[in-house]
Amino acid sequence: MKTIKSIVLALFIVVAGTAIATAQVNQENSKTPHGGIIQNAGDYKIEMVERENNISFYVLDAKGKIVSNKKVTGTVEFEFFNKTKATNPITLDINDALFVKVPRANIYTYCTITILVKGKTITAKFRNSQVSEQDIHHGHQH
Repeated sequence: MKTIKSIVLALFIVVAGTAIATAQVNQENSKTPHGGIIQNAGDYKIEMVERENNISFYVLDAKGKIVSNKKVTGTVEFEFFNKTKATNPITLDINDALFVKVPRANIYTYCTITILVKGKTITAKFRNSQVSEQDIHHGHQH
């Protein structure tokens, strides 16, 4: 019985160590096509590239190739510190980007993009990388 416990424990340590090492390597070495943040969205991935007054989104296939933005429609919902929300439509931009203006009324904490791509509705939620977790918990930015 002691031998079985030792084997199970050793196997757990090896698997956990491998998973952690793989995650760290992927984070350090991962390059996104446009330098943004990528979220999984069903059969697709969505890359968000933040700028001062706007955001560009890129839809990627499972292999990381950019999907054409032709006939893509959708919106982005912004969540703010005070728990209010605002929704802006996306517009099609050059290089197959999806473009949205960021509301100036407040700094958003999260944004959720919902788009229709080739007949499928896909959604991804992103945290504003320019706002800290502490700001989000306090309900305002310092």
